[in-house]
Amino acid sequence: MLFFRHPALLLSILLIIDLILIVSGINAGKKLGKDKEKKKKSKSRLVATVPGDIILGGLFPVHSSGAVKCMSLNPERGIQRLEGMLFTLDEINNNSALLPGLRLGANLRDTCSLGNHALEQSLDFVKTTVDDVMNEPKEQDKMCVCPCAPGGVPYCPGGGQGMPGAAMPHPTSWSQDIVRGVVGGSYTTVSILVANLYRLFKLPQISYASTSAVLSDKRTYPLFARTVPSDVEQARVMAALVAAHNWTYVSTVRSAGDYGDSGMDAFWKEADKRDVCIAAREVVRGSSTSNDLDEVVRVLRYGFSKARVVVLFTRMDHTKLLLDAVRRANHTDHFVFIGSDGWGRENIPVLNNSRVANGALTIEILATEIDKFSTYYKNLRWDNTRNPWFTKFWQSLFGCTFDNSSTQNDVPHCEVTKNKRLGDKLPEPFKQEAKIQFVYDAVYALAHGLHNLQQKLCPFDPDPAKWDKNECIRKLLAYPGDKFYKIIISTTFKGIFRAYHI
Repeated sequence: MLFFRHPALLLSILLIIDLILIVSGINAGKKLGKDKEKKKKSKSRLVATVPGDIILGGLFPVHSSGAVKCMSLNPERGIQRLEGMLFTLDEINNNSALLPGLRLGANLRDTCSLGNHALEQSLDFVKTTVDDVMNEPKEQDKMCVCPCAPGGVPYCPGGGQGMPGAAMPHPTSWSQDIVRGVVGGSYTTVSILVANLYRLFKLPQISYASTSAVLSDKRTYPLFARTVPSDVEQARVMAALVAAHNWTYVSTVRSAGDYGDSGMDAFWKEADKRDVCIAAREVVRGSSTSNDLDEVVRVLRYGFSKARVVVLFTRMDHTKLLLDAVRRANHTDHFVFIGSDGWGRENIPVLNNSRVANGALTIEILATEIDKFSTYYKNLRWDNTRNPWFTKFWQSLFGCTFDNSSTQNDVPHCEVTKNKRLGDKLPEPFKQEAKIQFVYDAVYALAHGLHNLQQKLCPFDPDPAKWDKNECIRKLLAYPGDKFYKIIISTTFKGIFRAYHI
């Protein structure tokens, strides 16, 4: 019998086996390919694509999850953050000084706020690499067969026509499916799962929201970076806030999982340094029911009644469940909550719970709103087709339908909204989602990394006789991912808020 001391090693082995089975299935026949295409049409397999020379992947929680996977839309953390990446790509592609001669494209996926679902989506990011490994080309396949470069341009790097090029990659690697780096995920559980996959295929990853200190371990996550600080900093601020108010006896509630566990562990250590005693140490799990939350509130209220201050390191949905339970128990004026950025300035936990949340202090990572994005977002119209989830969002926001066969006579057709802008239905003043800046910075970090790599491998020259675009793309795609990651993290650029160093 085999025993694995390192879960990451076991996960890696299982991933490799899974990938081999997937690729074997892909190559098994056309029928499976057709079935896969049908599956992609389901809402969980939709893809937002932007054509380009170099493709970046993106992972966003477009849908939340509950009893049903991919349940309801996440307007702020899902739709708005995804549009933040699309906006940033537009800005980069309109800047001739950054990646001159090349355009960035995108392949953006919905994680449905679940790690396993994000892993399924991420398999497509590495599929081309896996295909190359599983289908090692024969010598004759390495011959230059035109067209063998993007755009159908004949290209024979080895010299004369028909001569094999020593550095010529397998033709499938010219596919637009190749992803050079990934922006995401949002939740720590998502980022950890996909980081294990990306490590196997040397695919750099930059998260805009995953703050868990667990991800700081470079031995386990060597290709992970982020544009937000870790929870250690957040925990230090929360402990200092508690101590500053002379609250020396507090209870804690955390979400089970890497975000809540590592964040709360850091808070306990910081609280101990400041002589703050911990009363209840409650946990909200993914399987927790309303009855479970009622029991948590009972323990907080009657088991440790003197600890009126409750520190939360909980996900937004768990925060909502807890506040709902406090309201049901009619303890609306008893607790003072200190919330992590899992609550932040989100409105969802406070819905129907304004009295419960009255007096709460929540932490949010300092960020600057991007005025140009707000203008872009408010001016979006119904025909924003590059975001495949936007139609559903529009229908929900405007209370209409694009379905001509709809039997719901009381729901107007969205034809009446075709002269509207998104801003016509958004609250005024418009509140930009708290981590849009960090999405923006993550995309720019990859773009500047690619720019520096381009300067190293194939500096742009406007004279086509001196600069081969297809050769440059080939070099950028063939460059080892682990070495590209080192270029990214050594890159310094001026972001919206400050000079940024990943």
